[in-house]
Amino acid sequence: RVLVRTKGEAAAIAVHTLPDTEKLSDGSEWHKVSPLKASDKLAAAFALPARRSEFPEETYVLSVTRGGMLKKSAIGELPGPSAQSFTLARVNDGDVLGWLMLTDGKKEILLATASGLGIRFNEDDVRPMGLVAAGVNGIKLGVGDLVVGADILPQTGEIFLVTSDGKGKRIPESDFPTQGRYGKGVILWKLPDGERLAGLTVGKGTQVVTMHLLKAAAKSTRLDDAPLQKRASVRGKEVQEVKLGDAIIALTNTWDAESYVTKVKEPPKPKKEVSPKKK
Repeated sequence: RVLVRTKGEAAAIAVHTLPDTEKLSDGSEWHKVSPLKASDKLAAAFALPARRSEFPEETYVLSVTRGGMLKKSAIGELPGPSAQSFTLARVNDGDVLGWLMLTDGKKEILLATASGLGIRFNEDDVRPMGLVAAGVNGIKLGVGDLVVGADILPQTGEIFLVTSDGKGKRIPESDFPTQGRYGKGVILWKLPDGERLAGLTVGKGTQVVTMHLLKAAAKSTRLDDAPLQKRASVRGKEVQEVKLGDAIIALTNTWDAESYVTKVKEPPKPKKEVSPKKK
């Protein structure tokens, strides 16, 4: 398992060294099982098989920052479990790492911003880089804007969007055109004044996503609790009550690497020849 802090430093730990517990509260703090510090803020965690050969050679970890910087590195460059941390991506001053995804390098990247804009471009526009590189720009951000969501396409289902005040809607993937990297994007949601987009995810309607609030405890919702609408539509539906002074600040959605990367199939073992019995 790889733990990655918001400033791009990472630590690889062996899963079998972690204690088995039934309650989350009984688990170990990350700074006690890795070289990361207690003061570090985690951006994400992902797992790789002990044998990297289970994934194709062209398998990458893609990182996205709030400032719209993208970095793609081959998993073969990642070190194994160690007492030392390493730099997965160099994050610029004033920026933080927001998302990490595994991909086969043949998909499309989807980004959404707080102002309701989004961009979709081919992953070929982001060339693989070494671990210490900062990456490339994914979208041109306006003054005060930032990236609030990132995902990989294509996937089965629709694009789910939620605002900071708890309104949600889904848009069909076909309603989102493919462009070139580092453009201004298109309108995902024509938001009224004062409203901000809080997050984005892609999936089937029955899928459950976790919404993180500024003050209240995290809440969950099914994606189909939000109506299916056109991209530039203003209206949405309240999917979470947000009290005055609070706000939804992020979405968390678990995902399976096999949705984006096809595992390498091992060749069948040769059958043993059975010698005929002597009479």
